[in-house]
Amino acid sequence: MLMPTSYSFAFQAQELPQKLSQTSKRILTGYWLCEFPDACQTHKVAPLYLSLSRGQVVFSGHQRLAGRDILKTLQRYVPRLRSEGARHTILALEQALIPKRQGSQSIVPLELLNELRKQNLVSIQEVVQAFRSKILSDFDEYLFNYSGHAQFLPSPQLRLQSPISGFELNELFAEAQRRRMLWRKLKVQIPSLNSIPVLNEDTAMRSNLSIEQKQRLEKLASGDRTLNDIASALAQDPLEIAKGFAQLINNGLVTLKSPMKPSMAQIVIVDDSPLILKQFRSLVTSWGYQVKLSQDPVTALQTILQSNPVIIFLDINMPEITGFELVKQIRRQPELASIPLVMLTAEKTLSNNWRAQWSGCRFLTKPLTPKEVPDFQMELRLLLEELAPLHTQKSVETILI
Repeated sequence: MLMPTSYSFAFQAQELPQKLSQTSKRILTGYWLCEFPDACQTHKVAPLYLSLSRGQVVFSGHQRLAGRDILKTLQRYVPRLRSEGARHTILALEQALIPKRQGSQSIVPLELLNELRKQNLVSIQEVVQAFRSKILSDFDEYLFNYSGHAQFLPSPQLRLQSPISGFELNELFAEAQRRRMLWRKLKVQIPSLNSIPVLNEDTAMRSNLSIEQKQRLEKLASGDRTLNDIASALAQDPLEIAKGFAQLINNGLVTLKSPMKPSMAQIVIVDDSPLILKQFRSLVTSWGYQVKLSQDPVTALQTILQSNPVIIFLDINMPEITGFELVKQIRRQPELASIPLVMLTAEKTLSNNWRAQWSGCRFLTKPLTPKEVPDFQMELRLLLEELAPLHTQKSVETILI
């Protein structure tokens, strides 16, 4: 069945807010899918799904509302959810909820949020604020910058799955416009959120800052962290971080330097199957990644140490050394301790999923039939965009167009 014209439209840069507002006057429940096919010639811009429940905006992201996206957002804006104890509790909750979904590996967002609140891990006020911050951050990037097309995808069940009542669309657009003006004013001091702050020690020593303030400033401007990294570490809105550092720059306390241009992202995959290695390399190199392959799990650690991986994929069932045993070897290496690990297996079992998550790894199921290949490719692409994106987050210049 074709969608009515009023529920599908093309837009030019800066037209999206107005057209969404006009079209969303009805009480809609579902997703606005906004795609930007011509946004950039050098890399693909991910689509934006805007989730609505009875006309209220409840979430935004690169896919339909899912429990894992909610967790990622909450951990971004609620720091205590990043603690080891909280992560273990969350894993246990996920495992407890999966059987209720009749074998599905997805978790209904509302069920997950209810359990997190029962465990006193997060309050409803924190959930609302985190979602609002996430939506506005997505609007900073997408709302005014690209042309493309949008269509509405009805999803009546979203009304029952949504964990919050939502936000008024036009109120969010007004706030997004205000933020856009602020980004423009910050352009001179903050050319890019990927810039690295450098402390002017002489100026800091002569300033009237207290000892505690100087120590905090020194800590913030250390370790070659970008402004985006700092915003994430502090669970703060990037705009607020930019405003704070703009003031520090005006006072001569901090300067900004550009990060070193990164080399092409390199993926390491360890699997005893030559066919899997060949197919994997063909796929991810077509997306722009470099790949280092290892067919021998015994020498895999040496291969990894000689590489500069941004992410490592490990087969679970291998001769002599299993994927989980290799995880232990990798985690003992300080330079590899923070590299994301993804476990690959053809066995769709809860025990493997549980062991992977308990080991601090993600889990990806290999396709068993040709029909499963497209889903596997989509899951792999989303995983790479999340854990090892080819391009860093948008610079403020993009926001200021």
